[in-house]
Amino acid sequence: MSPPRFESVHTVHAVPSAARCRIAILGVGTVGSSVARRLTHADAVRELELTQVFDRRADQKRLAHPDVAGVSWTSRIDDVLRGDADVVVETVGGLDPAADWIRDALLAGKSVVTANKQVMARDGERLLRLAARQGRQLRFEAAIGGAMPIVRAVADGLAGDRLTRIVAILNGTTNAVLSRMDATGCSLEDAIRDAQSRGYAERDPRLDLDGDDARAKLAILCAVAFGLRVTPADIAVRSSASVSVADMDAARRRGATIRQLACASCDADRSTLTAWVAPTLVSRHSLFGRAAGPQNAAIVTGAHAGQVGVFGAGAGGDATAVAVISDLVAIARDRAAVVPPPVLTRPRAILGFDSSSDFTLQTSDFFLAEAV
Repeated sequence: MSPPRFESVHTVHAVPSAARCRIAILGVGTVGSSVARRLTHADAVRELELTQVFDRRADQKRLAHPDVAGVSWTSRIDDVLRGDADVVVETVGGLDPAADWIRDALLAGKSVVTANKQVMARDGERLLRLAARQGRQLRFEAAIGGAMPIVRAVADGLAGDRLTRIVAILNGTTNAVLSRMDATGCSLEDAIRDAQSRGYAERDPRLDLDGDDARAKLAILCAVAFGLRVTPADIAVRSSASVSVADMDAARRRGATIRQLACASCDADRSTLTAWVAPTLVSRHSLFGRAAGPQNAAIVTGAHAGQVGVFGAGAGGDATAVAVISDLVAIARDRAAVVPPPVLTRPRAILGFDSSSDFTLQTSDFFLAEAV
């Protein structure tokens, strides 16, 4: 007797327009335009419908993006706040007026998805509390790791553990620059120009290379992972802008390479946090040493699960759009969900570069990450 045959049947159910989650985008720069194209493309996520785009230069941007069709364009933020969008996507960047617009959108009864690490590092706790009071959601996966789902991994996937440490590459621009130097032997300046030509670096990459971007992201992760209230200014930083060809050559002779790492270690018993961002020597065969181009990577350590790794593209409009749209899908599939606001405490002490850990200061002024 022949075994039974099983045939897979795929049934596609159309989602009525009225049931779709209506989206408005604030800002049509690198990330905003990528999100807009994805939402209006033929293979767009069926639960989502882009209905409105705001940009202060709406007329010019509309002409520059003819592929974003069938939506309303406006240069007036009030049009969005008074409109019928269920969710507002903030991709304007910077602190002001982006923080005010996120607040106003929540007060207008709309959920918000943001890619703004500076706003979330400074005002995230306040805005998340406002979202909970309003019965709305504020999601920010795109603010930290691009397509690397670090927020969801820490907040949800590892919620059953007591997390003690995060070591990560959190800036895809700097990683693209340093890995280019390592692979080709070129200068920092040439590597920056290459990253700019590929859309991985801004015209002025100092926020990335100097570590300001990464420490804002690390401050957010300290809240998500450890429940600690930390500002970017609390986190010690060393710039990667001085890394030279000679430094890369010296690292190579040691079987290592240089990456900008962000590290946070929490000692809950002592209420102490050690946090820093710096160019760091890592083994060429480690997760971080293998991260090339605009890739991000993270190793999260828990008291029970040990080390868990996360990896993914961290720069560029398309990669960041993946995180934005993933947050939109999460909201669309459970619009009534209310995410409890964070309960954060201030650590008793915040330390900088810790030579007693696995990261030991070397005469080269870089850290050697023996364990990663």
